[in-house]
Amino acid sequence: MCSDKDVETHEHVCNENGWKQRLKNFFTSDFKIQQESNQKVAMAIAVGVLVGILPIWGFQMVVGVAIAQFFGLNRLVVLASSNISLPPIIVGILYGSYQCGRVFFRDVPEISMDNISLDLMLSSGMCYIVGAVIFAIISAAIVYIISFLLLHLLRRKTQQP
Repeated sequence: MCSDKDVETHEHVCNENGWKQRLKNFFTSDFKIQQESNQKVAMAIAVGVLVGILPIWGFQMVVGVAIAQFFGLNRLVVLASSNISLPPIIVGILYGSYQCGRVFFRDVPEISMDNISLDLMLSSGMCYIVGAVIFAIISAAIVYIISFLLLHLLRRKTQQP
């Protein structure tokens, strides 16, 4: 922190250190997950996966951070895990979403991993949207269970003398 004398003589330097310190505090407080329970970390990962799969393109991170803030979860963990809809993985997400939607919409065309396209998803919009919500919930539940168990196993080993 800057003293009163420093503020008077070096106001620019103190302001610069102020924003740097706030930025450092933001990253160090959010990256420190050692103090958080396994349940909270696993929930943050699951929320990230949930919003990452939901068909709210362009708003996934904003929604993820809002949910994390509301429930007191680690924002950076949610942001990192919401980035699952990357180009190599998006094909699998589209396929899984569409197949989940086909459970409720029997009249939509059959697809395979070879002929999947965004145009096909958009032409069968309701099937894809409903399927994406279902697929997101199922994926988040599976990711929560796996990450909770992994955190439990890994943290137990590191805490033993």
